[in-house]
Amino acid sequence: MTRDYAKKPTKVRTTKTIRKKNPTKIERLSFLVVGIFFGVLISPLLELPKLLSKNEIANPTEVIAPNTSDEKLPEFEFYTLLKEAEVIVPEKSNIKLDTIEKNSAIADIFILQTGSFKTSLEADTLRKKLELLDLNTSVEMFTTKKNEVWNRVMVGPFSSLAKIAETQKVLNANKIDSLLLKRKK
Repeated sequence: MTRDYAKKPTKVRTTKTIRKKNPTKIERLSFLVVGIFFGVLISPLLELPKLLSKNEIANPTEVIAPNTSDEKLPEFEFYTLLKEAEVIVPEKSNIKLDTIEKNSAIADIFILQTGSFKTSLEADTLRKKLELLDLNTSVEMFTTKKNEVWNRVMVGPFSSLAKIAETQKVLNANKIDSLLLKRKK
């Protein structure tokens, strides 16, 4: 029998598509619970060597004598220095304003610092807010010893303490803290 090898018979292939099931929420939850269960069982086993080593340390075989040499330990003085250097600033002083104005009006100018910022944008924002309150403000750049630049927001200058008190009332009403600075003329 002769065969025609040029035309091969085509076999019908059946393709079976096997779909994988996605794990359901219950299966995922069961894996989580089983994992936690084994973790709880295994964790004490991992701590067992540490507990055994502590027992060995608790029963020392050799007692070491404390060092009784005459070495002098350093004495720290900052405990007493800080107490001696402490300065309590009274919130309201009993000194009359007139005597302060007479003594300081000759040589000093008072300025209120309302903020200090690393960026000039923040300082400028506070300056604009203070100008809306009709206060004389300025931004002053200050360089520290570590070459850091700070932008100080200043209100003033003032020549009398009465004007300072009035300005501080306005600032406190707007929830803005201030620091009184005294400068030489």
